[in-house]
Amino acid sequence: MRRRSALHLAFATVAACASSRAPGTPADEPSRPAPPPLAPGLEAGSLYRTAREAEFDAMIEELAKADVVYVGETHDNAEHHDIQLRVIRALAERGRLHGVGMEQFQRPFQAALDAYVEGRADEAELLERTEWKKRWNMDFGLYRPILEAARERRLPVIALNVTDEVRKASREGKLDELPSTVRASLPAPYLDDPDHRAFVRESYRGHLKEGEALDEAKFERFYRAMCLWDDVMADSVVRWFLTAPKDGQLVVLAGRGHIANRYGVPGRVFRRTGRPYATVVPVEAGGAGDVGFDRRYADFVWVTK
Repeated sequence: MRRRSALHLAFATVAACASSRAPGTPADEPSRPAPPPLAPGLEAGSLYRTAREAEFDAMIEELAKADVVYVGETHDNAEHHDIQLRVIRALAERGRLHGVGMEQFQRPFQAALDAYVEGRADEAELLERTEWKKRWNMDFGLYRPILEAARERRLPVIALNVTDEVRKASREGKLDELPSTVRASLPAPYLDDPDHRAFVRESYRGHLKEGEALDEAKFERFYRAMCLWDDVMADSVVRWFLTAPKDGQLVVLAGRGHIANRYGVPGRVFRRTGRPYATVVPVEAGGAGDVGFDRRYADFVWVTK
């Protein structure tokens, strides 16, 4: 097999692009059920035993068919951000890409992103106006090439995320105490996916102290906050498409927990729009992700060192 790039990465494809809207289903139908798994699960095993290898160009051919392309990340993994940049550049060259949505920026700071992409603000102003150190506090160098690429191509960068203040209020069960204008801007969280609830519950249990019982009321607040996080990002994507070019494509960058298994942002956008999408989830070889998965996990799994 050919050498893929200087990154020495390999990736594996797990499924074709996600299904588009069922015939006859209105695009704005809010009560549409969550998308089911794409196919029966594959046998558990290593990534290489459960999927066939693919080439980068073949992956881009598939991604180019989707209206939304989700590319996950482990936030502090530089290779994952290199993957995101490669995908953005390859799709931009095809001429259909019209925006990049980023979990790393919170919605009230959209004007600062616009000013940066349009050349009216420099990097220092971007970091100050988006309160980067307070709101995200990761090494900006990991994201700089992505933002510079967007600026060079005049690709709008969309602030997707809910604010820290709203997440905190949700965890504490105090959303009613937020200003009415803030509450009105929030979508209703989708809480009816039993697979997602079970997944989050298992993760939540893993953080309990030995012998500590699960507090159902506390877990429910935690779960609602997690869903609100995903729903606000999904709402940001849906709003972008309201004014985007008719055939516009959006790449969404977010932590893989918001993308893998389609529980988070992908499934929630699909419920509201029916737009075809595809997911790329980078995982570290030999790490937590290298434990086997089924076809719902991602359309493409990119295995990094």
